[in-house]
Amino acid sequence: MSNLYSWRNFWIFWGGGLTLFLYLVISGGALETIAAPNGILDHQSAATGERVNAIQQSWADAGVMDLARWGMIADLVFISLYMSGGIIGGRLIWQRAKSPTLKKLGLLSVLVYFVFGLSDYLETVCQLVQLIREQGSDILAGTAALARPVKIVTWIIGTVAMIVALLWRWRESRA
Repeated sequence: MSNLYSWRNFWIFWGGGLTLFLYLVISGGALETIAAPNGILDHQSAATGERVNAIQQSWADAGVMDLARWGMIADLVFISLYMSGGIIGGRLIWQRAKSPTLKKLGLLSVLVYFVFGLSDYLETVCQLVQLIREQGSDILAGTAALARPVKIVTWIIGTVAMIVALLWRWRESRA
């Protein structure tokens, strides 16, 4: 069995996560309705059970409830892949970099990807529970809406930090 913390596993998890993310973005258009012009993004930010009910009713009327459920399940797979890949990559950079600043960037990546995963899991599980129950909940919708900005900020920071760290590591290894 190979070591979990390997560049091969990093690329499988992180790259697989990015690939699944792109698929989810491309396929998300099917969930765009009058009640949810931004599709799943409107469900994530709904903040009230009443708003969730309106969005889910529009999806039911459009015949895309199963697609929404599978999309949220695929989102859970994406979170697992991307978070794991980010943590693996961050740890590899943190432990193997020559530059102290690059080591710090690797550690930052580990922490940011962990917070990203927690916040995105929280948001998506709250959404999925409402979707499975076919009933909005103020508590679940509010929790998802609160987790969303944390998820977005950590996704951006983690992605940029990882790309910078990978480029820096590549330059460092060529020197």
